[in-house]
Amino acid sequence: MIKDPFVVVNPNANTGRLGKNLEKSVALAKEYLGDFDYATTEGPRHEIELAQKAIDEGYKTLVAYGGDGTATNMGNVVVNHPDVTLGLISAGSMCDWHRTNSIPYDIEESLAVLAEGHSEKFAAIKCKGDEESYSFDMTDAGFTGKASYAAHHEMKWMKIGAIKYNYLAVKYVLKFKNVPCTVTIDDNEPLLIEKLTNIFVSLADDIAGFRVLPGNTVFSKKNNDLGIGILHGKKGMARIAMLAKAIPGKHIGIEGFWCSRGRKVVIESHGEPLIFSTEGEIYNFESPVVETERIDDAINLIVPKDREYKAEYDESYFHEKYEDTFKKRKFERLPDSK
Repeated sequence: MIKDPFVVVNPNANTGRLGKNLEKSVALAKEYLGDFDYATTEGPRHEIELAQKAIDEGYKTLVAYGGDGTATNMGNVVVNHPDVTLGLISAGSMCDWHRTNSIPYDIEESLAVLAEGHSEKFAAIKCKGDEESYSFDMTDAGFTGKASYAAHHEMKWMKIGAIKYNYLAVKYVLKFKNVPCTVTIDDNEPLLIEKLTNIFVSLADDIAGFRVLPGNTVFSKKNNDLGIGILHGKKGMARIAMLAKAIPGKHIGIEGFWCSRGRKVVIESHGEPLIFSTEGEIYNFESPVVETERIDDAINLIVPKDREYKAEYDESYFHEKYEDTFKKRKFERLPDSK
């Protein structure tokens, strides 16, 4: 069992539902973790201040009680302290980072994992744009970046986070204008993407319920690299069709979707700067150049023991030529994933 954790609670998690039941939520956590000290956030990114204060006071285990934003903000502090471990309680709308590492999307089940206290080291993605930030799951730009930004400002009345994000994704998938970009992967020749619709740089498979890069968690762990997905040349209803296919991960091989692998990706926009987000947190709004790079063994994370990551496709779909993506291709799913 973990000892003497400091818990940071985001009462705004899951569109405010956690805060409405704060006393019950804290009492439930204490049933699994014993007594602990905690603090609640009072505004955006307050987790950073609270996490740093707890570390300065000597805590070696921090717990993020909320969703991806809470976890990511705290993770950005923990990465600078190799002797500190981070635990995650699934109390947000999506909890992508949690599910990537088999932490159940259920508060009590995630508390049971936390109580066991098994931790491992995981990679992170160092991101440089307007700000420097770390991603622990996936960073993205294009219509998804626009939707993430809008989620902080629009539809504040919507109390179901998944519905809100998916509505905004559909809204901006239609409104977003393709941008010419140069993408450089590692030391390879820069690649001109004349009509970039979206880009994903990832350690994981999913974003907001969409299986964007199926199997990437397996391949990233095996290769010590990042999965890269680029959607290009798509407009209007063709984007909607892609989104529908991406929910179960059946968009692999469609015209205009290219996947690759690498440890460092530099994206330079030649039009409007791209809004980049990581787990819903915005770190680039104005800079035309964004750098992303894998950092090995960046963070200690409490996860379930003996979990299994599964691939849905053979890794070959990450190794095709960009020029081949201007037509539809066929990639078979692995037999045990159907």
